[in-house]
Amino acid sequence: MFALHTKNITEEVTLKQLPTLRQSFVVASLLIITGVVLAHYVHEWFIALSLLVAGGLMFSGTVGFCPMVLILQKMPWNKGE
Repeated sequence: MFALHTKNITEEVTLKQLPTLRQSFVVASLLIITGVVLAHYVHEWFIALSLLVAGGLMFSGTVGFCPMVLILQKMPWNKGE
């Protein structure tokens, strides 16, 4: 559960209520952090994971197409009722 703060309003939201674009921000940041931590503690080549995600963010920002959003839209919590 997350606390969403918008214009002096705070409300509790679940992952199901977040738009898929915001879900992709959460997943991308977790993947980048995971890549950096693994590169530091396990092997330096895990930094490639962070670079891959950063490249995907750059691609989606310039082209306007985000494959991660398409994947997230197929997840069970994003399915319509």
